[in-house]
Amino acid sequence: MVSKRDHFYADIPAGLEDWVANRLVSAHFRILKALILGHLLNTALVFAVFYNDVSSNMLGIWTGAMAATCAHRYWIGQTNHKRVARKTPNAVIFELEINTVMLALLAASAISWLMPRAQSGLNQVFLAVIGTTLIAAAGYTMRTLPRAALSYIAIISTGLILALLRTGSIEAIATCILIGASGLLLGRMALVAHGLFIVRILREREAHATSETVRMLLHDYQDQGSDWLFELDRNGHLLSVGDRFADAVEKRPEDLNGRDFSAFFEDTRDQATLVDHLQNRRAFRDLILPLADQNNGTRNWWSVSGRPANGGPTSAVHFRGVISDISAEKQAEARVRHMAHYDSLTELPNRMMFSVALNRMFSELQGKVRLVVLLIDVDHFKAVNDIYGHPVGDSFLKQVGERIAGGMKNTGLGGEGHIVARLGGDEFAILMAGEDVVDHALRLAQNLTDALAAPFHINGHEINSGASIGIAMAPEHGATAQTLQNNADIALYYAKDNGRNRWELFEPGMDVAVQERHALERDLRSALVQDELRLYFQPLVNVETGLHTGFEALIRWEHPTRGMVMPNDFIPIAEDSGLIIPIGEWVIRTAMREAATWRDPHTIAVNLSPVQLKSTNLLPTIINTLAETGLDPARLEVEITESVLLNDCEANISILNRLHDLGIKIALDDFGTGYASLNYLRTFPFDKIKIDRSFVNDLENREDCRAIVSAVINLANKLGMCTLAEGVESEAQLNALRSEGCAMVQGWLFGKAMPAEHYAGLRDFPALPNPASSVKKIPQRPRPAVQKSKAA
Repeated sequence: MVSKRDHFYADIPAGLEDWVANRLVSAHFRILKALILGHLLNTALVFAVFYNDVSSNMLGIWTGAMAATCAHRYWIGQTNHKRVARKTPNAVIFELEINTVMLALLAASAISWLMPRAQSGLNQVFLAVIGTTLIAAAGYTMRTLPRAALSYIAIISTGLILALLRTGSIEAIATCILIGASGLLLGRMALVAHGLFIVRILREREAHATSETVRMLLHDYQDQGSDWLFELDRNGHLLSVGDRFADAVEKRPEDLNGRDFSAFFEDTRDQATLVDHLQNRRAFRDLILPLADQNNGTRNWWSVSGRPANGGPTSAVHFRGVISDISAEKQAEARVRHMAHYDSLTELPNRMMFSVALNRMFSELQGKVRLVVLLIDVDHFKAVNDIYGHPVGDSFLKQVGERIAGGMKNTGLGGEGHIVARLGGDEFAILMAGEDVVDHALRLAQNLTDALAAPFHINGHEINSGASIGIAMAPEHGATAQTLQNNADIALYYAKDNGRNRWELFEPGMDVAVQERHALERDLRSALVQDELRLYFQPLVNVETGLHTGFEALIRWEHPTRGMVMPNDFIPIAEDSGLIIPIGEWVIRTAMREAATWRDPHTIAVNLSPVQLKSTNLLPTIINTLAETGLDPARLEVEITESVLLNDCEANISILNRLHDLGIKIALDDFGTGYASLNYLRTFPFDKIKIDRSFVNDLENREDCRAIVSAVINLANKLGMCTLAEGVESEAQLNALRSEGCAMVQGWLFGKAMPAEHYAGLRDFPALPNPASSVKKIPQRPRPAVQKSKAA
């Protein structure tokens, strides 16, 4: 290879001139900021010291020129680093040399100008120190640019000597001789440093070329295999980083060379073991280490094995090893552990984690702090699933979980000692521990009740729900974790049984009522199978003709041991448990089959609960039974209450319209006892309005009741709707209703609810010649102890 000898005592192999020049420039740029900051600092000090001694304008111009020259040097470094300039390295060196001359001239001119104008000897000494400091610093900061270094040292030294000579003292002349000798020495040192730098980088290149074949083989192994290799120096720093290693940490290989290998991993016991093995040159195998810098929040793991290199004490490589990425396996293990302890839908702790936490906290903390358990049950969740489908139901539950967790934070709770969990289905739970946790728990229960009663907006649907909450606290309500949770469950059932959308704190005696409710629910589940349900029928009478025009079907439960159970006692349980759906379908089928056997075309009225109306099986049940029995749809009348339209109004009106399209009559029951009856009359064209018995009972005694009844009848007549008054028990009530124009009546005055066979002989109801007098002949029956109750 032909070598070229540089003008400054360095042999550069032919063809490597640009490479060497690039390395020289890069080395200078690494200390560029220090050089610039040093000049700016010296400029600022000179400005501050001589501000009052010389013309501020001249001093300001000089300061600005120094700042501009420093900025220009910084710009050279930035553009070259970003490869914006696209210049050859020699061109960049030339720019730096020109800039160096400018810096030196500015500094030398300032020293020469200010030295004789200094107001004190101390200021002159300050300038001399500044000059010698700049000369000495040049030997280091410009060692890779020898022409720039020599020019800088020469100009500053000349300026300093001229400044000292102008003082005219013998000491200054001696100092000038010393400065000249020092400048020559520093120039020589800069040339030697430049030569040594070139020798070092050329040797590094040769060493790199010598090991290139081995590295190529190793990199080929990495490319072909699933693992990758690493090499470390005696300090545990990376050498010759390959592409696969760099890709794994999303860095460039050149940015990783020289990095501390152990710093890539979290500070764990295994990381300490790795450091110990590297420092003591001991082999290790399959150390499982988590990475410290996780990508996008994903936890990554490496399995690392290594052994000391055999290159001898002079070798750059002291340790070699292999790395395997086991992140997928570790993440799979973490997912399995997460699935075992967390709910997949809401990401809240699941039942198992809640139970473990409850038992642990009960054993560790009881007697020291208070424990409170809140059990939360979402109201009417089954109806949400039935109406909108499971995807909407899942989104609904997810939002419920978010509101519960948000309620904890808004109440100022959270962190250690407080857990929000989803136990399954629509059941959630909260575990709290602390000194004053009881007051927090009660406030949280009210906040959650309010929050969960607000509408949920999911996929364009507005869902109104709510939640029932049961609360129990230790040690008052349980000596064991299981007892505490059971008593919270009892309080929850008590809240549901008292109207839902509320919270209850456990009290002694609640368990008796809940156990009775559970027993009734258990018996009700078998009532359909055991054929214990019965339909009773109460006649509906035309006021004008006195004829029976139809019957209302009312459900009863003949319990084998309890006797006759009235609907008020078991219908709420049926609605809570979901049994109302099969019970309601049984009522519809049984009533329609019975009506189909009548010789006269009397109507049959059945009641629909809000839960039943939301069932997807309601329409098929009615349509199939109509087809099976051959019953004229006009003879079927369904009665709904205002609560049906209070929630999910649009969906329920859609169902009612479909029923109406079939020819089925729709009656609004208990009119006037709800929230917005007049709006409902405008929203849906009901065939019949039923006046509630609460108005009929006081018809004789209260003018306001008579005014309400009169207004309802007049309104219905104008809207073309039939009116039926419930609970008519006296001739006076009947006469008052007849005088107001009521079309139909129902009550004990005409017949109470009885089994179908009771009316078997009265299926032909002849018209009475004098309805009013005939009615008067009906004996008045005593008022029953239990009011009439309807099927859901």
